[in-house]
Amino acid sequence: MSGMQFHRPLAALLWIIATAAPVYADGPGAYRPPPRSAPPPAISEQSAIDAYNVGYAAIQRADHSQALAEASSDVKEKAEAERAARDSYKESLGHFEEAVRLDASMHEAYTYLGYANRKLGNHDKALAAYQQALQIFPDYPHAIEYQGQAFLGLNRLDEARFNYLRLYALNKGQAAKLLKAMREWVAAHQNDSIEGVDVSGFGEWVAQRSEITRDDVPSSSW
Repeated sequence: MSGMQFHRPLAALLWIIATAAPVYADGPGAYRPPPRSAPPPAISEQSAIDAYNVGYAAIQRADHSQALAEASSDVKEKAEAERAARDSYKESLGHFEEAVRLDASMHEAYTYLGYANRKLGNHDKALAAYQQALQIFPDYPHAIEYQGQAFLGLNRLDEARFNYLRLYALNKGQAAKLLKAMREWVAAHQNDSIEGVDVSGFGEWVAQRSEITRDDVPSSSW
């Protein structure tokens, strides 16, 4: 958020959000170092890890700015925060691209490439990145969830539903997050007429799944 000037109302919102529960993406997180007994990573792998962690820091800044934008009722402050979020999401792309150039097996970096592209509205690029992540780690819960959200953004509801059911079998915690995104999609489109999309039928299915899973105890998101 470098260069942003906050007015007092937004500064207050910043304090509230900073002292509340984290609002960042429930994704892979910072890169976890190998156990001490493991040999040190090769130079290229270490460089990939460094690039990944710089990208992750940019994602954190972007998500924080996005939360400020959503919380602000001031038009100017909202626009400033949204611009800061976009800039940080764009910044993260270069770092994650560098990470996968140096280590093509880093599925976490591909997952965040997809996440940042999705936040920027680049759903096709997001799907391509998630596909790369899932080729490396087919049952990676974060990539499956984020891919499902990208399908929602493109109104590809059958594919989003498939991802949810697959995710529910793997990790109920991540599945619950995708189901929440589905409820938000239904709320935003319930009065829309979208060619080739059964909004009402999808809404009924989402409501049924929400009722069926109401008493579920979510598994770990890791």
